[in-house]
Amino acid sequence: MNNQHEDHIIDTVISLLDILVIIQIEDDPIIGIVLTTLLKVVTKDRLTRILLILLVIILGEVSEIKS
Repeated sequence: MNNQHEDHIIDTVISLLDILVIIQIEDDPIIGIVLTTLLKVVTKDRLTRILLILLVIILGEVSEIKS
């Protein structure tokens, strides 16, 4: 039961991070949708997906600061 609860929490976090990536790419949200879909296809491990999504968010913020 506890494992199912943790899985649900992790899935919710991943969904929220996916939404953040799509919102963050303001110029072309289609790129954000494609990026999150590719992350879903490429990585089966959910924790790895969370780390990759966080990396995309951080890189997006860094690129905005440099601009």
